[in-house]
Amino acid sequence: MQTLADLRSRTPHDDMLAGRNSSYLVAGHFPTRALQELLPPAMSIPSDEAMAASYPTARPLPGLHPFMLLFSNCRNVHDVMTGIELRPYRELMFFFPVLYTHAGEERLCSFVPVLYLEYLIGVIGGLYLGLRKEFHPGMRDVETEASKSFAIEGILDASFEKCPAGTLKELDPFFTRTFANPTATVSYFNRTWFYTTKVHPTKVLETSAEFEWRYKGSVIESNQATFANYAEYAFTTSQAMRYEAYFHPSYPVE
Repeated sequence: MQTLADLRSRTPHDDMLAGRNSSYLVAGHFPTRALQELLPPAMSIPSDEAMAASYPTARPLPGLHPFMLLFSNCRNVHDVMTGIELRPYRELMFFFPVLYTHAGEERLCSFVPVLYLEYLIGVIGGLYLGLRKEFHPGMRDVETEASKSFAIEGILDASFEKCPAGTLKELDPFFTRTFANPTATVSYFNRTWFYTTKVHPTKVLETSAEFEWRYKGSVIESNQATFANYAEYAFTTSQAMRYEAYFHPSYPVE
């Protein structure tokens, strides 16, 4: 347990939540026109040139925008300040490369419009981060030594096959950059929040991926440009911050 002095000395980007994940990270493609209609007013889709510069391994496809799907089994997740640990749980997240514009400033961010979780306490806790978590107690996963599948009836089906000879030194740059960017989310109260996500992989493998995700009237499927990694990693996130507190921490924000 941290002391009062420890808590008072914390800065906005200090770790707030920590844990360990075993995850399948997938590069998928979302219909560009449908995504434009879903994005909040301050967010826009980066140009093809900006995407090529920041995400060189994400293969462009006509009418589609690259994004990351994250299928995770989470464990040892705990509040850094109190040390209180949650039970193991499953969580699915979706990260979209976007430009966030504020007072003439443009920031490349990873926008998370929704998370799927089968753990009610985690859903409630996510409200503090401004996350749009959806409770799906019927989420299923089936695992063998070399394969894994996830399913939410009527919403998502995904399956993976590890490549035993495909041990990698690090995550694909598309996934690394997605985590490195500020994570942005819009709460159920229509407020935009930003937080820092850090991952520290201990094992990375190549893996195949097939998926179908039905979201907001679109059906998003794996295709010829889909690629994926399996990773085991420690992770941390910061507290959720408003724009000025995140990007200009010396700015006086109430």
